Amino acid sequence: NREFEQDNSYENFNKLYPDEGHIGLAYTTTEDGKHEIQYEISLKDYSWTQYVDDKEVSHGSYLESEEGELSNKEEALINLKKDLEYSDFSEYIRVDEKDLREKLGLEIDDEGNFYDPLSKDLDNDGVPDRYDNDFRSSNYFESTYDVDGLKLDDKKSTLGHLEKLKAKVKEETNLSLDEKDMEKNKGAR
Repeated sequence: NREFEQDNSYENFNKLYPDEGHIGLAYTTTEDGKHEIQYEISLKDYSWTQYVDDKEVSHGSYLESEEGELSNKEEALINLKKDLEYSDFSEYIRVDEKDLREKLGLEIDDEGNFYDPLSKDLDNDGVPDRYDNDFRSSNYFESTYDVDGLKLDDKKSTLGHLEKLKAKVKEETNLSLDEKDMEKNKGAR
C-alpha cells in the first residue's frame, strides 16, 4: 500500500475485490488521455494481465518460471507475493512495444502516447498510407530527416535540374553538329 497510499486491511479484501480472478493493481491513461492501461492479477489461475483499452496486450503466469519450468501453487503464490513487494506502479503500466504492435497494431511515440502508424503521414506525401514507414519510398528519408540542412523551399528541384542538364546536352549536341557541318561545307567552296 505504500505505492498507492491506501490504508486497506486484510479484512476488507473480499469487499474491495469480490472477484479473485480480476484484482486490479494499476490503472492510468496515456499522456494524451486517448488510451487506458490496466494491470491486474488473478488468484484463480495465478497470473497477471495487462490491458490497453480493455484488450489484453500482455499476459504471464506465476505457475511458470522465466525458464519455462512449471511450479506448484505454493511457489506461484511466493512468486506473486515477491512481484507485489518489489514491483511499482510504473512497472505495471509500462507497455511492451512489441506486444502493443502485435496485439493492437499500435506504436508508441516519444511522449509515450499510442498511435496507429497507418493513420499518420510520415513521408509527407499528403496521404497517410502503408508507405509512410517504408524507407524505400521516394522521399521517406529526406522528409523524415533533415539531410542537407535546407528548408523544403530552399531545396532545388531534381526534375528542374534534370531539365537543365537535358537542355545543356541538347545545346552542346547541336553546336557540335553545326561545327561538323561547317567543316564539311569548308571544302565545298
